[in-house]
Amino acid sequence: MKLKKFIDFLTESKIEELVLESKVVLSDRFINLLSRMSSNKVAQQLIDVNSKDFATQHNYIDVTDNKEELSFTPDRKVQELIGNKPVVYVVGTRRQLTHSDTNDAIFDILGYDRYQDIWRPDSGQKGIIKAETVSQQSDKVFVLFEELTDNEEKRLAVLNKDSLSVLEPNDSHIWNTSRNPIRVGRLVRPLLRAAGVSVTDQELEEFVNQWKATYDFASNALNQFDIVQGDDIKKWYWYENYQEGGGSMNNSCMSHVSSELMDIYAKNPQVSLVILYSDKGEMVGDKYVSKKIKGRAILWDCTILGGNEKFMDRIYTVQDSDVELFKQFAQKNKWYYKEAQTMEPNEKITRGQSPVKAEITAELDYVDLDFYPYCDTLCYLYPRFKIISNVYDQNRDVRVLRTTDGEYYDEP
Repeated sequence: MKLKKFIDFLTESKIEELVLESKVVLSDRFINLLSRMSSNKVAQQLIDVNSKDFATQHNYIDVTDNKEELSFTPDRKVQELIGNKPVVYVVGTRRQLTHSDTNDAIFDILGYDRYQDIWRPDSGQKGIIKAETVSQQSDKVFVLFEELTDNEEKRLAVLNKDSLSVLEPNDSHIWNTSRNPIRVGRLVRPLLRAAGVSVTDQELEEFVNQWKATYDFASNALNQFDIVQGDDIKKWYWYENYQEGGGSMNNSCMSHVSSELMDIYAKNPQVSLVILYSDKGEMVGDKYVSKKIKGRAILWDCTILGGNEKFMDRIYTVQDSDVELFKQFAQKNKWYYKEAQTMEPNEKITRGQSPVKAEITAELDYVDLDFYPYCDTLCYLYPRFKIISNVYDQNRDVRVLRTTDGEYYDEP
C-alpha cells in the first residue's frame, strides 16, 4: 500500500514536471463541458486558467472518447508543429481601458498613443498581443492588442487580458499528434497547483464524479430537450429567450408578439411545447437547463387515424442541423411529426417510417379567446365543438388562425 502511494506520488510528480512549463490552452470541447458544471468550484477554476500565463506548458488539453481520461500535447511538441507562428487571441466581452489621463502610465509602458483614433474591437476579433503590463492599482493585466489583418497599418487597442482567449490553432494535427492520455484527476490537481490553486481531495472527487455524469449526459444530445406547458410556453416563445443567430426561430412571426396571443397554447393542457436548450447551459442535479433555447415545436395531444397520438408541429430552430435532432426526439417518443417543415396544414406526417396524409384533430378545453396565434398545421378552430384541426370543413363555423395580429379569418 505504501509502495503504491509512493508510485502515485512519483507519477504525479512526473505529471507536474510535464505540465509546469509555460501556458495552458483548453479545447472548445473541454470548455463547453466544464461550462455545463457552473456550480462546481473546480470546473470554474479550470475555466479561469485557460490561456493564462503562469509557469506551465501549453498543454492543449482536450477530451477523449473515454470519460475517465483527458489528453494533452506538451508545449515543446506544439512548438515543433506550429513553428514560429505567433499566438493568436480572440476578443470575448471587450473590456477596454478608457482614454483618460489616469491611465497614461499604462499607455506609456505599452507604447500606446491614446491620442490616435480609438479602435474598439468587436467580440470575435482576432489579434496578437504586442506588449503587456500589470496595473499597480488593480493588479489587472492590460495588453496592447493588435488586430490580425493583411493591411499594412494595423489598429491597436489596450484591453484587459481577461477579455481575451487563445484561439485554437487551425492546424488540426496539433490536436491529433503526440497526444498523451491521462486520467482526469491526475491532470487537474497538478494543473491547478501550478496556477496557485489548491484543491482538496473531496473537491477533486466531487469534480471527477460530476465530470463523468456531465460527459455521459452530453454524449446524447437528446438530453437537451424539455417539454413545458402553461405560462412556460409563453416564456419560451419570447425572442429574448432565444439563442442568438438566425434560422427559422429567430425569424418567426410569433417571436415578438404579445403573450395574450399564446393563450390557446398556455390555457389548454392538451398543448405542450418541446424546447431544445442552448449549448451554454448547465447540469442542475441530473437535469440539463439553460437560460436560452435554440429550438421549439408545439406538441399536440390529438387523434390521428382513429388513435390517441401526439403530434409535433412545425420545428423552429436557430440552426438547420438541429431540425434532425427534433425528428430523432419525436421518433424516440413515437410521436408523429411533419415530414417537411412548412406552414402547410396538409403536409405529410410520419413517425420515421412511411409518411402519410392524415386528419389531425385535438380537443381543447378553452377555445373562445380574445386573441389567437398564427398556427402552422392545426389552424382550423371549431369553437362550437371545441376542436382544432388541420382539415377545413366549410359546413361548420370555423375560425382560421392564420394571421399575425391576433385576429382570425372565417374562411381560408
